Amino acid sequence: MTQPDFTGYYKLATFMVEIRATNDGLTSVLPGTPPGFDVKLVPTDQPHTFRVSAGQMAGTVLTFQVEEDGMVTGLVAGEHTLARQDGPPVPSDVPSGQGLRSPELVLDDKKEAAFAALVAQIETQADGAVLTYDLPYPKYEFLMYAAQQDKFIFHGSGKGDIDRFVTQRTSMELNDRSGRGNVQGIYGTHDGLWPLFFAVVDRSKIQGTIRNGVNYFQNDAGDEVAIYNFSINKDHLAERPYRAGTLYILPRDTFRRMPATGEGGLSNEWVSQVPVRPLARLTIQPEEFPFLAQIGGHDDSELIAMQTLGKQVYDQAQQARMLPDGFSVKLDWQASLAQMVLDYIPRLQAFIPTARLALRFEPDDGVWLDFFGPPAVNSVMINSLREGGMTFTG
Repeated sequence: MTQPDFTGYYKLATFMVEIRATNDGLTSVLPGTPPGFDVKLVPTDQPHTFRVSAGQMAGTVLTFQVEEDGMVTGLVAGEHTLARQDGPPVPSDVPSGQGLRSPELVLDDKKEAAFAALVAQIETQADGAVLTYDLPYPKYEFLMYAAQQDKFIFHGSGKGDIDRFVTQRTSMELNDRSGRGNVQGIYGTHDGLWPLFFAVVDRSKIQGTIRNGVNYFQNDAGDEVAIYNFSINKDHLAERPYRAGTLYILPRDTFRRMPATGEGGLSNEWVSQVPVRPLARLTIQPEEFPFLAQIGGHDDSELIAMQTLGKQVYDQAQQARMLPDGFSVKLDWQASLAQMVLDYIPRLQAFIPTARLALRFEPDDGVWLDFFGPPAVNSVMINSLREGGMTFTG
């Protein structure tokens, strides 16, 4: 039987990966990855299925979707399905914000001694105070050095007065099928640059999502390279919705590193499910984020349409009850609302695939819409309804 041709481009939302054939077999390549840092794929005993052999994503299973005629239509990676594309990404007037290479950290004795002294100060004082940074080196270089010490977790925020982080979530992760992105906990990362994005982007001025992340790749010599992606709703790019923020340096002891998929690999996100006090904090100006000029844009029109429809549905809520794994609202039922709800549910599930919704027609108690979702999703939606004046019982 002829082996299907797996090579080509595969896409999920704005995330793109290329599958290449080499003399040693198949490899996967993300935008911006330099030559020699391809991720090697090893065949398994299952049809059309491969496993990442080494690196951060070691153990991750990739299964190609193949039709009866041998046509390859997609790629399943963990809980995500990437659709095969007809060709390489089409150039756009809007930058994608993908494939951003980490700046190089060059240390000399003087710089390293200064950075080491500041790390020691953070560990010794551990009082959560704002660091006085008067070194003649960019702050991002210090954060890269601090990350290399494998001692801290970093968290970026627009708020500069957090003395104790609690597990109450104020945001949710969309398209999260595993639930790992919507744990009721405090999120952070061991990477010193990634959270600067959260510090300088003013989310109150953005309608839609922010997309971001970092992946690490190794070559055969053991060298490592970090590749970042940062984008916001493209409609706001020209407005430059940036502000001064704060980079929090947290102790690592209560954090656990999240898995990338159910089969293997490591995420670069860490989570603590107990409150955490910062060791120190660092004020960050937008221009101190090394990727500020490279932030890209993506299309959030479908998401905004879903959110608008959802607001119209929940504006008809008369009562609300807490449920063990979610909440329920009693709707002011009208004929026009029926189609609105039927349009809203599949749109919502496209962005929150693990959410479950039920429409109940009670004989003596009206019409209720039940919502069951991951902890962080429930928390964000309940808080939003409360801010709109809704009171919950139960």
